[in-house]
Amino acid sequence: MKNIKIVLAAFVSLLALVSCSKWDDYKKYTQEGETFYTGKLDSVKVFTGNQRVKITGLFTADPNIAKTKITWNDGRDSVIFDINKGIGIDSFNKIINVPEGVLNFKIQNFDAKGNGSMIVYASGVVLGPKYISGLGNRPVKRAELLSSGIAEVEWDSFDTTTGAKFSVVKYTRTDNSVDSVVAPVSQAKTNLPNFKGGTSVTIRTLYVPSATAIDSFNSISQTVGVMYDVTAQYLKNTGTGVNGTNFSTIGTDGRWRTPTDWIVTPDVKNNFNMTAGGVDLGGWLPYQCALSMESWDAGQPLIPNGKMYQTVTLPAGKFTLVVTTSDCSDNGTKYITIASGNTLPDIDNVLTTALAYKSISKWTDNIVKFDLASSTQVSIGFQAKFTAFQSFLKINKVKLYYTP
Repeated sequence: MKNIKIVLAAFVSLLALVSCSKWDDYKKYTQEGETFYTGKLDSVKVFTGNQRVKITGLFTADPNIAKTKITWNDGRDSVIFDINKGIGIDSFNKIINVPEGVLNFKIQNFDAKGNGSMIVYASGVVLGPKYISGLGNRPVKRAELLSSGIAEVEWDSFDTTTGAKFSVVKYTRTDNSVDSVVAPVSQAKTNLPNFKGGTSVTIRTLYVPSATAIDSFNSISQTVGVMYDVTAQYLKNTGTGVNGTNFSTIGTDGRWRTPTDWIVTPDVKNNFNMTAGGVDLGGWLPYQCALSMESWDAGQPLIPNGKMYQTVTLPAGKFTLVVTTSDCSDNGTKYITIASGNTLPDIDNVLTTALAYKSISKWTDNIVKFDLASSTQVSIGFQAKFTAFQSFLKINKVKLYYTP
């Protein structure tokens, strides 16, 4: 019995020792008082902006939240917001200005005594000048002033997955006022009414990089010249089917004539004892009339170096010559040629001396573009080298367009 009492006493002493040890350990962690944690920000989201972001989240029911601190750039930059929060869950929605790039944010709430919450981490993309410098304008396929006074902008293909939404086209009206039109990216052509010929347009395309972005972004403005018809200003006798009053009366059968206002070399005049040529009044032609060079048989001698052209002085700028053809033979050498000076080069020298040229294709609009750095005298016309019979070319219409 005595031994049992001794064992019980020892056991009680051991319990007391263990109890004291645990209590002392606890006091090590509470020597500076009890630790309190403020409620953290939940459901944090970061929205992209232009050198800024919007950060949203939810406050817990903790009524003691007094401040929210957001840090970035490895803690070297920060901002603190005072929070006036009542009872219950509340929202956080703030915009902060930050530099362009991918940023990592630390977000922490504090109460009035400085007790902090658990840190919340969030990342976001910030856009700015570098992003804007890479934005392209929607490309223009064609910009032309029509006879109606409306300038028509035809848009080229464009990748809209980059966030492009619309383009703003600014232009000058005939009364010299400035107007603008918004062209959605879904629009294939945009009309600019009362457009002043000889002026250009400026285009700026707006982007929204994502559905949640808080800002839109504009590309750098681009100037685009508007092509307009200057045919009547510089060329003569070019209309649809050469006008019946604009050719000579030489030719006994009524078919072959020589065009007025065009310089025609003698070898083109290969009809009626070498007195007529350059105009064909064949009734089967689309307009029963065409500018023409033809060597069909022995009755029309071959044309070794035929030229038909007009010489004019054009201002500096971009020009587009559109030559509409009907039927033309597949054989023979046939050019549309633009050359400096008061004549066209010989046909064998076109490739090396012309400002611009194009082999003539039948039943189409043949387009030749050329640029002039300053006011220049040029010759514009057509050339042929027919070394075999049944060779011919037929031209229905000539148009000259200017783009400033």
